[in-house]
Amino acid sequence: QIMIIDRVENMEYYESILPGLKNGLKTLRELPSRAVGRYEFEGGFLMIQEGDTKPMDEGTFEAHRKYVDVQIMLEGCEELAWEDRSELVPVIPYNEEKDQERLDGVKNHTILISEGMFFAAFPQDGHKAVSHTGEQHHYRKAVMKLRLPE
Repeated sequence: QIMIIDRVENMEYYESILPGLKNGLKTLRELPSRAVGRYEFEGGFLMIQEGDTKPMDEGTFEAHRKYVDVQIMLEGCEELAWEDRSELVPVIPYNEEKDQERLDGVKNHTILISEGMFFAAFPQDGHKAVSHTGEQHHYRKAVMKLRLPE
């Protein structure tokens, strides 16, 4: 698999390769309010996050091993950088508790993720979200963590 970037209305097409997606979307739909916080469901969990983007040249890429990282833009936008993990250099070793490795490399591939879009990052997808190349953006998004089969 390679990172998926698409519109929210097309998410159901990816249910066969995103384990737990159906449960995650049901949980998101049924939230009484989309308050910032963490919400559990069978097959994973989701977090509602809100904030302001940081300059693209600050910070590092991340990659995960246990979960597919599905991020749904609810309001606002952010810019996202992507690179295959094999092209990146680890700078902070994998942390099993956080399911996160931090990596560095050239940010050649960037895209604007705007309201109504989502992306899904698999273990080989180094990604750097919450960024901007020009003006700062404000965002509110659902970050869904879907557990990969062992």
